[in-house]
Amino acid sequence: MKTVNFFIVGAPKAGTTSLYHYLNEYSEIEMSSLKEPNFFSDKALQDQKLYYKKKRIKTIEEYHALFEKDGKVLRGEASVSYLFYNDVPKSIFKYNSSAKIIIMIRNPIDRAFSHYLMDYNLGLIKDSFDEIVYNLSKDDKANLFFQQYIELGQYTKQIKRYKEVFPKDNIYIVDYDDFKNETSTVVHNITKFLGVVQNPNYDFSKKHNIYRTPRNVIIRNIYSFPIIRQFLSRFLSDEFRHLFKNLLFHSDTKPKISEKTRHYLKQHFDHDIRLLSKLLNKDFTKWTK
Repeated sequence: MKTVNFFIVGAPKAGTTSLYHYLNEYSEIEMSSLKEPNFFSDKALQDQKLYYKKKRIKTIEEYHALFEKDGKVLRGEASVSYLFYNDVPKSIFKYNSSAKIIIMIRNPIDRAFSHYLMDYNLGLIKDSFDEIVYNLSKDDKANLFFQQYIELGQYTKQIKRYKEVFPKDNIYIVDYDDFKNETSTVVHNITKFLGVVQNPNYDFSKKHNIYRTPRNVIIRNIYSFPIIRQFLSRFLSDEFRHLFKNLLFHSDTKPKISEKTRHYLKQHFDHDIRLLSKLLNKDFTKWTK
């Protein structure tokens, strides 16, 4: 029976897409054909009625069908919802008690704003970032928006849940700053953690999931329909999907958070960042300086 050996569990907008693609270049590794199966978080996502409307993988047979290679190969997947929901660590452990867990974390303020920009450019939210941060939104999904942008960046409890279930040698924490600045070194260290020997001849400077905006308001509104996004992901090859997205989106200057809101969020996240620094024995207060 096919068994998934390692999981990139989050956080969203912390480099997981790039790592997924980099690891898929190794002949000893097979990443799931669907980048985010969300198999172990499916019930939680359905209970919350989360608004992304991604393809559901509901059975173990569907889950294992995402992997085609037979024989001795390390299988991995990258579902960023796995970090946030309470029961996921135990579910993964029950499935594979020897699983390796990779957790990628990023300055929670930058992560929050990047997550917001992604949703805004997909037409999933019309409110401003400040309206979500200061709880001024009247949207029915305001609580979910706050969860996705702010609560997902409070890492301490989320990481603790994995540390309480898995041996410490089975958990690898990646600092997004290190990953961004020393990509090849960090990827090499991750593959060592996974037990991979061979190194591919690969350009690790290649960027994935870069910031782009819809070319106009009409495209933003059209792309906000889940059926359009599902069509792109299900029925088009990677090459055609890439070409189609290039027609709809273009590179643009990334907006910035106001200094007032950045200062507010520094205070909001300060306590959790200090707890995280103690938990991981690494100083993350750089994020609030």
